[in-house]
Amino acid sequence: MLDQNACRFHQRIAYDRDYAGMALEPSEGERVAGLMQGGKSVLFMANHGVLVVGPTVAQALDTLYYLEKAAKLQVLALSTGRPLSLIPENVAALACAQWNDYPTEFSELHFKALKQILDLEEMDYQK
Repeated sequence: MLDQNACRFHQRIAYDRDYAGMALEPSEGERVAGLMQGGKSVLFMANHGVLVVGPTVAQALDTLYYLEKAAKLQVLALSTGRPLSLIPENVAALACAQWNDYPTEFSELHFKALKQILDLEEMDYQK
């Protein structure tokens, strides 16, 4: 946990290190869903990508937005080659709890604003 955005994901990320080709069988969906038990909302899938879930599309998008910001910061920090200044576990847990209690209407407003931009600049996205 390097910053406040990263703390949002404290204990909320699952990892699937066993890439086995395309997920074409129903059992694969069940396996992946099982990895996300216990309040996980992000799954990093080996050799595949990231899966983000949320109660609404807006909340899932907001999660993905902040996940990307946290990941970019981590890559940038690692690229310096200097020791990282990590947030202590108890503080990261507190910040995550604060994020979880944060009003979700902000994600809805963020999503609405993005759709308004698309309506103005890329009207054919609705097709």
